Amino acid sequence: MDEIRKNQIIILKMPDGTSIDGTILDYEKDRVSILVDESSYSSATNIAELDYLDVVVHTHCGIKKMKSHVISALDGRNCILIENNPSEMYPQKREYARVVDDFNFKLIYNNSEYYAKCINISAGGIAFSAKDCVFNTGEKILLIFSKEIFLKEIKIMAEIIKVHDDFFVAKYENLNMYDENKIVQRVFKLLVQK
Repeated sequence: MDEIRKNQIIILKMPDGTSIDGTILDYEKDRVSILVDESSYSSATNIAELDYLDVVVHTHCGIKKMKSHVISALDGRNCILIENNPSEMYPQKREYARVVDDFNFKLIYNNSEYYAKCINISAGGIAFSAKDCVFNTGEKILLIFSKEIFLKEIKIMAEIIKVHDDFFVAKYENLNMYDENKIVQRVFKLLVQK
């Protein structure tokens, strides 16, 4: 699973329906080390090598799932080692975790500058309000996020995908990896604070 990171919450689901909660202690391309929560310790003692698991991980990109097998059962450190396999591909309405936010930003449309307020944000797009703007679905705008919020000024082309009075939703276009990481860091920080 490419989205896997240290300290993410992980749930291991056994074929009998038992769930084991844990935290990702470490990971490599082919394996994941999981620190089992104390509340799941007794269930985790029943896991054996080669057991089949359904795995759910709360990643910075939303909830991801994979199928896995146990490499090594519960050890003296309360850890389980499982295979790191690709994420399951399944259709979902939202690709990225979205979080409520309220920073102000600028946008440029038809060579005019406007001010807007974020309502919620994700690594894929933004919902915002702008009282002095009139957009139609499909129109392109340039979003400018300030250095004070994201530690560097971010300029992103976006397409308006939803319009309702002074409420708009825009989907980013061609967002580079560095700027996406800055947005994901803010989203994750806000999610952790909840």
